[in-house]
Amino acid sequence: MERYLQTFHRTKDILLVFRTSKATRAEANRQDRDQRELMANQRANEARHNTAAKRCRQVDQERLERGNQRADLIRHKNHFNFIKMHYLRHFASHVRRFGSISMYFTEIGELAHKEQIKDSYRRSNKNEAVPQILSQYGRQHALEMCLQTREGLLKTGVIVVGNSGMEMPTSSIHSAPRRMLKGLTNIGTLSELCRAHEIEYCDMMEEMLRFIKQTTADDLRLPADPTELGLLPVGRFTQLEIPVSDFQEADVFQIHWARCTGTKAFRNGGARNDWVWVQTGGEESYGDLRGRAVVRLLALFKIRIVLSEAAGVPRLALVRVLHPINGGRFHLASGLIRVGKRSTARDMRIVGTGAVIGQALVIPSGERQWIVNHRIDLQTFNDIY
Repeated sequence: MERYLQTFHRTKDILLVFRTSKATRAEANRQDRDQRELMANQRANEARHNTAAKRCRQVDQERLERGNQRADLIRHKNHFNFIKMHYLRHFASHVRRFGSISMYFTEIGELAHKEQIKDSYRRSNKNEAVPQILSQYGRQHALEMCLQTREGLLKTGVIVVGNSGMEMPTSSIHSAPRRMLKGLTNIGTLSELCRAHEIEYCDMMEEMLRFIKQTTADDLRLPADPTELGLLPVGRFTQLEIPVSDFQEADVFQIHWARCTGTKAFRNGGARNDWVWVQTGGEESYGDLRGRAVVRLLALFKIRIVLSEAAGVPRLALVRVLHPINGGRFHLASGLIRVGKRSTARDMRIVGTGAVIGQALVIPSGERQWIVNHRIDLQTFNDIY
């Protein structure tokens, strides 16, 4: 702290311009106004003897002179000689002697005085106000505790009805927002989708059939016949909205915008196909990733099931999976997880958009390897670390 203060006082002159007080600014404005009037009177007396060009040069010179005088005044008046700068010299010794400085924070007491005394007094009839202040604050405190309890029960999915103490589930009250596909660019078939994204049709069909075998939802069951599957209408999209719950706030969601333009340019730049997290299994898989896989979006599309009585619209994503290195465990030297491509294993998969749980940030590290930045936000850090 001492070295920091010494360095600050040695170089503080460059910061003086930012320490102009209201009084100094008013004094500088007053001086500038007086100088301007004085110079204007002098110019009026000499106007008959000066040409127009000379008067313009004189005005510019006066403006420059007034600016220099204003800067000199501000530089002379500005200073860092106030009590908070002096407190910094005592922080280290006070912490060692008395503990955390925040324990002596006075704003809490000032705020409590306003909420508990001033606001309650304004709501009273000003006649024997003390009992009214105590009563009003007691009712306000009880209501706040009731609202906090109700909010906590809603977050856990349980609410107490009336005075009976009966508990009812409320799982639908704070359900996660739906993942939305946006940026519809074309409606065609799977073959047209493969041509647009430069994907082999046989690889796409193989992954589609594998995905259909793993699907258990009867209402969104796709036909297992390749010919019938290839005739279904397919909508191609460029954007996926992913709602991600905020850190320690189950009912607050941040929206991640994952882009997938295939081979097309994004905003006059190169193609953009974002990295995302996909939940592929339980927390026991993929080591410290806890069932998460880092994948790259290759295509976003939905298929309308028109040949079945139970029509549905599965929303799907074709992704390229990066496999965890060292079983998905943290690297001891860097404290980060590495992922990479395998030359032997298949790396393309079809997943439902509901399995996409957020955007991922990976950094290239060598050939066919990436470093996973799990410290990009508090939620990801808490889930993985």
